[in-house]
Amino acid sequence: MNSSADPPETPLHPAVKAQKKPLWVRKRSLLIALLLLIFGVGWGGFQGRRWLQERQFRQQCEEARRSEDWRTERSAAKAWATQNPASGEAWWFAAEAAQELEDPEDIAFCLGQITPQDPKAIFAYVEKANLEWTILNQPLQAVATSQKVLALDPKVTEIQSRLISFYAMSLQRAELIRAIRSAVAAQGEPREAYVYLLMSDNISFSNGADLNSRWLASSPDEVRFKVALGVNTAASIVRSADATSSEKVAELEQEAERQLQWFLDSIPHDTVLLTYLMNRSYEAGNVARVGELLQNVDESGIDDHMVWVYRGWYHIQMNELPQAQEAIEEALRLNPLSGLARHEYARLLRLQQKPAAEVAQQQQLAAAGKEIRAKLLLQTNVREVPWEFFGQIARYAADCGDQLIAENLYRRIGSEPGQPVPVSNRWRKLQADVEPQPE
Repeated sequence: MNSSADPPETPLHPAVKAQKKPLWVRKRSLLIALLLLIFGVGWGGFQGRRWLQERQFRQQCEEARRSEDWRTERSAAKAWATQNPASGEAWWFAAEAAQELEDPEDIAFCLGQITPQDPKAIFAYVEKANLEWTILNQPLQAVATSQKVLALDPKVTEIQSRLISFYAMSLQRAELIRAIRSAVAAQGEPREAYVYLLMSDNISFSNGADLNSRWLASSPDEVRFKVALGVNTAASIVRSADATSSEKVAELEQEAERQLQWFLDSIPHDTVLLTYLMNRSYEAGNVARVGELLQNVDESGIDDHMVWVYRGWYHIQMNELPQAQEAIEEALRLNPLSGLARHEYARLLRLQQKPAAEVAQQQQLAAAGKEIRAKLLLQTNVREVPWEFFGQIARYAADCGDQLIAENLYRRIGSEPGQPVPVSNRWRKLQADVEPQPE
């Protein structure tokens, strides 16, 4: 019997003599093991201390809440957040205390520190956006926060509504249509989205000047608000001039025109300004002026469908029919529901001597779009449009080949294409779920 620790040698298993590792290798292995042990103990101790500190902070916040000592709660919560900035719980305690202290700026700050991974992140960002849209009057920050919400969940209708209304009131047509179509695709569109879409050929609002003036007060250097204020004011004066022919109104109209010309000299490529001035010249039949304004359009204006409508009209007037067709087709690609684009398309088809049926189809679509817009202009609130309008809009969208809008609108009103549109409470429920906004 072999008393050696080594296995017996056989033909299949020749003896293998144990070889000791060099001393330096054994020392290195021992050192690594010791370091791992020290690190593990240290990390465990650090985590333990951190857990204990967070527990103490939580207890301080809860005790302060029970005693309604809001300043202490906020102080403890922010000390906790300083130690662990990713702690959503700490920021929620701080936001709660700020709310009780009626400090909306701090509420918004605390809610904004919550990470997107927090289970309540969407709720936090929605509340932050609402504060920025309203009491804080921080529209630029509100836009950024709203986009953050929609990146997490595009079905938050309340935020879709605020963002769409902002683009409408600031007359950013291309951004408005993109926001509407994105909301519809996500099935998170508010009721008024369809109204704004049908009104997008020529957007201006009776309270647009007041709202942009308010936003401008918060961001005095923001060109978007300056231009939207000027255009909304000019449009309001024009409406008054159409209703009355008083000398005072005529003077105001001339002053508004001078103001817009000053803007044009300062920011010659602004799309909102250019499209408003082109609309005025288009209505007056001033071909030369439209041509001049089109020269100022740069890359920032190519997504605005009305730029292409006016370009198409200009080429028609210049008897440049191929260029006109290219422009109008681009306008309809950007907004298939554009009534003015349909009107100019019918004119173009007539000049091209296309079949009468093609011309009649575009004329009918143009007339249908014009009729819907005329009815919508009589409404006092975009959120209280009579129910039957949505069926009419859905049918118009289907006839224009805009399947995204038609199918989603039929879905929202509880009907299917080709069937009667039922009266439903679905919109009313949606309306009740959305906080009213100033219009």
